[in-house]
Amino acid sequence: MSAIAATTAVLLIGVGLLHALWTVSPWPWKTHLDLAHAAMGWTHDEPPGRWFIPACLAVTAALTAAGYVLVLRAGIWDSPFPDWMVTVAAWTVAGVLLARGASGLFDPGSGSADTPAIYRRLNRRVYAPLCLVLGGLTAVVAAS
Repeated sequence: MSAIAATTAVLLIGVGLLHALWTVSPWPWKTHLDLAHAAMGWTHDEPPGRWFIPACLAVTAALTAAGYVLVLRAGIWDSPFPDWMVTVAAWTVAGVLLARGASGLFDPGSGSADTPAIYRRLNRRVYAPLCLVLGGLTAVVAAS
């Protein structure tokens, strides 16, 4: 169980760090507008405003916290929190990831004509499946 928890935590934190990188660089896209179209389905012709940086940092914090919850739940690190709280947090992370994954696959709005084609494609092929896999692995750890 420790290996599943550690691997999933590393993946969650890695995706979080990618969001942190996006506060200073649009990598792997050329511009922040390209990034916004591809990563969040931004439909406007100008990049997002100043709220974009704190939003990326909030996602970084949430994914890092999710990874921390997994290593606590698996007993890799000693927890400063009661067991019940770590269990609830792990199930919450699993639920959020599974909901995001399912909504990405089944949301009719993600296929609307206004949504950039690159986002629709990446959402179906990468974002939603990745969330489903991470959510499933998190549920396995939560249930252990």
